[in-house]
Amino acid sequence: MARIMPDVNLDDVEHGSERDLLRAFQAGLSDDYWVLHSFPWLQPDRDAPDAPVREGEADFLLLHPQRGVMVIEAKGGEIVLRDRVWRRRTEKGLEPIKDPVKQARRSLYALRDRVRALAGEEAAAAPFASAVAFPHSVFKDEPPADLPVDSIFTFDDLKAIGPAVERAYGVVTAGGRALSGSTFEKLKRALAPEFRVYEPLKLTVDATTDALSRLTRQQLDVLNTFGDTPRAVVRGVAGSGKTLLAVARARAFAADGRQVLFTCYNTELAEWVRELVADDHPVAGAIKVANFHRLASDLCRRAGIEFQPASGREAEAWWDETAPDLLVQASMTLEGKAAEGALFDAVVVDEAQDFHPSWWDALAYLQGLNEHGHVWAFWDRDQSLRREPVAPPLAGALPLTLSTNCRNTRRIVISANTAGQVESRTYDHAPLGRPPQVTVAASPQALPGIVQAEVQRLLRDQRLRPSQIALIGPAAWRNGPLAKMGEIGGVALVDSAAAWRAGGGLLCTTARKFKGLESDVVVLYGFSGLGNLFTAGDLYVVMTRARAHLLIVCSDKHARSHLEPAIDAAKALGAEAVETSA
Repeated sequence: MARIMPDVNLDDVEHGSERDLLRAFQAGLSDDYWVLHSFPWLQPDRDAPDAPVREGEADFLLLHPQRGVMVIEAKGGEIVLRDRVWRRRTEKGLEPIKDPVKQARRSLYALRDRVRALAGEEAAAAPFASAVAFPHSVFKDEPPADLPVDSIFTFDDLKAIGPAVERAYGVVTAGGRALSGSTFEKLKRALAPEFRVYEPLKLTVDATTDALSRLTRQQLDVLNTFGDTPRAVVRGVAGSGKTLLAVARARAFAADGRQVLFTCYNTELAEWVRELVADDHPVAGAIKVANFHRLASDLCRRAGIEFQPASGREAEAWWDETAPDLLVQASMTLEGKAAEGALFDAVVVDEAQDFHPSWWDALAYLQGLNEHGHVWAFWDRDQSLRREPVAPPLAGALPLTLSTNCRNTRRIVISANTAGQVESRTYDHAPLGRPPQVTVAASPQALPGIVQAEVQRLLRDQRLRPSQIALIGPAAWRNGPLAKMGEIGGVALVDSAAAWRAGGGLLCTTARKFKGLESDVVVLYGFSGLGNLFTAGDLYVVMTRARAHLLIVCSDKHARSHLEPAIDAAKALGAEAVETSA
């Protein structure tokens, strides 16, 4: 039985001649045949390139893996060719109709041109036959010169359509040419391609980002009700908008006429906040933004104090013990020189979970040891990547909690919660999003190629900008599996988040450098499981950096097993949403 494309109900075929012929093809041809009914085509006018394209339609198109292509024009009723004019007998007499031979040939030439353009000369050189079918008629006269008798199907052929079709193919395949399998596939793809219109991920990502931004603004409105509180410790889950809320608090302090310090742990986070504040001209000059390390270095340099950080294994101890003491000396020196006393009237601390207790003592000196000075600290116990987190030691501070994630889709939140064993909530109206996509590399050598293919697909097919994609690995770019890769899809890889935000390339970074930042899409690559180098905290941070979509490329199947509960939880959330809406 022939394969019909599209698979139509015979009763729905409008013209009886086509319906009867289609029934004959379906029953009388083998399954080697593809029968394309009512096949439309468009072709530019060769003689007038600027004219509108010509359009036409072949009643039937047959495809056979050895015999090639056949275009068939069907005419019902009693047909008469007289004085080189084709006519059909009707109640009014003989009415002129289009020349079926020319119709078939015109379709044949148009389709051959299409095959040539899409599949090349080899495919276009395949046998192309044409035929005219009169399924309701028979004939006894000599046919016209341009219509070989073997290319005519009549009522008598309907009961044995297979031999009739072979006979018509024989008109152009008498030389014994046969198609190769690859040529037939090219023909088939050119004439019956798979065509899919899809919604690029960019539309979903942009809509998700807009929706989540509105939720963040709602969170800010809630926190603003505590604007008169001089000291507060805000504990917030990942994605609760802590950094944006901290920036808003710094701006509010500056708007009140205070000199403000905004400090954090992460260098890249401080750079981003510096960009945000720089755009706010009324208060920009009143806010100093620096991560703790740069803050200590800058103030010691201003005070003329030697500042030489240790390196290697002693580096962490030096920053925990020596750097705070040097910062205290610098603040006392600078305050003694300043007529106004304390260097800062207000301090805002983000990523406070990564601050050593001695750092808080040093910060107190920057405010002249004012126990009632304006200080707001934002922290998350579950995002500490440096040490066991300690709550900010601020006496008399109002404790506030932000337990609702407003940065990520609900599926990303539940997968991150499961992977990091963290409890956080999402807004009911937050976008559901897609489950994280997980791919397993067949070998370490195959991993860079998989990352390249996935990112190229995001850029090319999903229409995303490089500044919407962040690549995060367990090691720095130059030390990881992408070390030999300088670009993807013609877009340079960069390790500076500032350059990435400015459109300078695709960011390739680590969880610890990207903490506090976010991206529409995150690609976690080279994930090899959890351990000392990449902890559950690292995984939680990476997953919650992705606002709208998360892709994970694992090193092997064992690494993927660490993610299965998280992925299952995300998929189950989707099923629950469908059941609820139903």
